[in-house]
Amino acid sequence: MSSWEDDLSAVILHAQEGDQRAFDALYGRFADRLYRYLYARVGDAAYAEDLFGELWLRVVERLERFHPPVSGVEPAFTAWLYRVAHNLAIDSLRRGGSAGLPLDLELASRDPTPDEQAIAGEERLSLRAAIERLTPDQREVVMLRFFEERSNAEVAALTGRSEGAVKVMQHRALGTLARLLGGARRTV
Repeated sequence: MSSWEDDLSAVILHAQEGDQRAFDALYGRFADRLYRYLYARVGDAAYAEDLFGELWLRVVERLERFHPPVSGVEPAFTAWLYRVAHNLAIDSLRRGGSAGLPLDLELASRDPTPDEQAIAGEERLSLRAAIERLTPDQREVVMLRFFEERSNAEVAALTGRSEGAVKVMQHRALGTLARLLGGARRTV
């Protein structure tokens, strides 16, 4: 990896100028996370793959509109990418996309965490069914917060909500999951 690839501002600038290596670097840096995000939104691996391809077309088409701030480029660019992905998923679901299909947590991450690997058999099925019963917004917050291990501030920036709204949504989602799974209500 060359030195300019380490500086996200420079990578974005090179990509805006049409440098294929810069696009490749952006893809390599963000692709897995964006795929998992789309998958969490639509709940179907094949459909998420289709949307993922469309997402990168939109990124290429719209990248020139992104203007990196002087500081905080990574959070700003990440939020921009997730906003494009969010809008794509919402548009797709409005057109009758595949929301509500069974969510396979194992496919949601190409590299499952040890926690995900530990959840087996019936527990995995129960968790999958419970997550599927959350609202799409709650599912989005849960996936970003716990499966991507993002902070509340990051989830807020990525979803365009306030940090307080994310905390409330997270609290309600966890309460719903606890009820659905029959466990005691926990606060996080």
